[in-house]
Amino acid sequence: MVKVDTFIPKAIDNIKKECKGKAIIALSGGVDSSVCAVLAHKAIGSNLIPIYIDTGLMRKGETDRIRATFKDMNLQIIDAKEQF
Repeated sequence: MVKVDTFIPKAIDNIKKECKGKAIIALSGGVDSSVCAVLAHKAIGSNLIPIYIDTGLMRKGETDRIRATFKDMNLQIIDAKEQF
């Protein structure tokens, strides 16, 4: 069983060791990518570049929710509605 009190610090430490500079992360707004983005941001701060692609296929207001949730992480939103 995973113990949160030890997993989170270990995950942050591992990211710090592996990431030597800037990193990008694809952010869908789901649980998995959101947790990864938060852990990476705690590890490397402003060196993380989270990218969300707005396909226009998400639930109403979802892009706004993602924008608000990750506003302090320098989230880059790509408007790709035309392509989808």
